Amino acid sequence: MLPISLLGVASYLPDEIVTNEFFGPGVSERRGMFTPPTTRRHVSREQTAADMIERAAARLIAGLNLTPSRDIDVLFTNVTIPDQPFTGVGAEIAFRLGCQPRAVVDLHNTGCVSFVYMLQLARELMAGGGGKGALLCNVQNAAGRVFRHPEVRTTRQAPVPGDGCGVAYVAASAISPVLATVVELHGEYARDMTVAADDGRQYWEPGPTPIRVAFTETRVASIIARGNQLVPDRVRQVCGLAGKEVRDIDLLITNQPNPIFLRNWREALELPPSRHHDTYDVYGNLFGAGIPISLEDAIARGRLARGALLALGGFAHAGDYSGAALISWRGGE
Repeated sequence: MLPISLLGVASYLPDEIVTNEFFGPGVSERRGMFTPPTTRRHVSREQTAADMIERAAARLIAGLNLTPSRDIDVLFTNVTIPDQPFTGVGAEIAFRLGCQPRAVVDLHNTGCVSFVYMLQLARELMAGGGGKGALLCNVQNAAGRVFRHPEVRTTRQAPVPGDGCGVAYVAASAISPVLATVVELHGEYARDMTVAADDGRQYWEPGPTPIRVAFTETRVASIIARGNQLVPDRVRQVCGLAGKEVRDIDLLITNQPNPIFLRNWREALELPPSRHHDTYDVYGNLFGAGIPISLEDAIARGRLARGALLALGGFAHAGDYSGAALISWRGGE
């Protein structure tokens, strides 16, 4: 297979920093599935996903000295709350960046593990000659659009999400090779996370009550149990595909759902906290953007040395997708 490398990541975080006081008294003392971070970011009402991607992509393009019209011929996007109900953001991003990609894929699935899924799709597409450079874009914007509503922000899950955008550039190269990827579908869990309104209407029907994410106590317990298993299983699986051992991993980057999952994953994999980068307390649950934003944060803090074995992993929604990737970080320079 033609070597495909993850050459760089960049992020954009909204300016507004929201503390726990915003969500009402006693929030900081909550524990369990909905343990709140200390802070998180919220997008403004006027801020679009395209705005966020453009800001992050500008940093990435400058840092890697890319020419979009020449170097970006595949474009992937995943946006939690699309700007428009019928169209993806990819076409607008191509226009804003000045590129004319041969393929534009606006994903609306794989959620918190969508970065790994896009990485796998890019790898498979480019390995078959379907492009030389791909831009991967993740936007989480539900915190400012849904969870700050006055009637939603008092729910248990409202303090957990934070907003941000992460982008990455993947190219046909052996500089920082993707050694293996794996994404698994678990369709039996697809209906375990829903959105609901207190008046019983469907989300597309007009009404006076806000839309919220709906969980039952039974679902929460089941999601914790399966989430604890899915991510370690995928990390072990991808290590096996690459002929590596879990103990070889120098740094693990996962999605950032809550402190319980983060602790349980690294303990299951027998990795110390120093080898599992954690951004939850500062940024909250960034959904699909959690992996690229946390990866850039780790790089900025000097957590990845040349030749380090980097593992990415996570699961989506209530467990309908899980995945992992293994990368030799700039191992071919």
